[in-house]
Amino acid sequence: MQSTTSLPEQAILQGIPLPDPAARILKNILKVAGLAAATVTSAHRTPADQARVMYENCVSKGAAYNAALYCVAGDRVVEVFEANHDQPRDRVIQLMTEKILEIGPEKVSMHMSDTHYTFDVAPSSIPVAKHTAFVAAVLGNKAVSKLIQPPRDPAFHLEIPKT
Repeated sequence: MQSTTSLPEQAILQGIPLPDPAARILKNILKVAGLAAATVTSAHRTPADQARVMYENCVSKGAAYNAALYCVAGDRVVEVFEANHDQPRDRVIQLMTEKILEIGPEKVSMHMSDTHYTFDVAPSSIPVAKHTAFVAAVLGNKAVSKLIQPPRDPAFHLEIPKT
């Protein structure tokens, strides 16, 4: 007997491309949650990309916002912004990049990890009525080692160890 609920055969990922293993896991999560698509807003970053993202967030949302978002290592990068925010943008990003490299990229953000696939899914791409199902599917997927969700993070932040 066929189910009357129609799940998508193959979920569609929009936005930032993911490596195949991470894409397969996310598509499986979407299928389990009964979702046809999701938008990936961020994936692996270089230290310079991370510094740029943190700089832009400090400018748009304030240093305190970033300090709350990141751990102690990230706070040290935010402190560089605070101490140099009156300098030119490119110079501040360079100083923040240098601090990330000094601390160790993975200590600042798993988006720079060599050991994990780390990516963000836009909450706006998951219908509000499906947020609970999406979170349950993520938490039920043994490949996912960590989920940070709104409001603690602006996105659904997933970390998946590379095997």
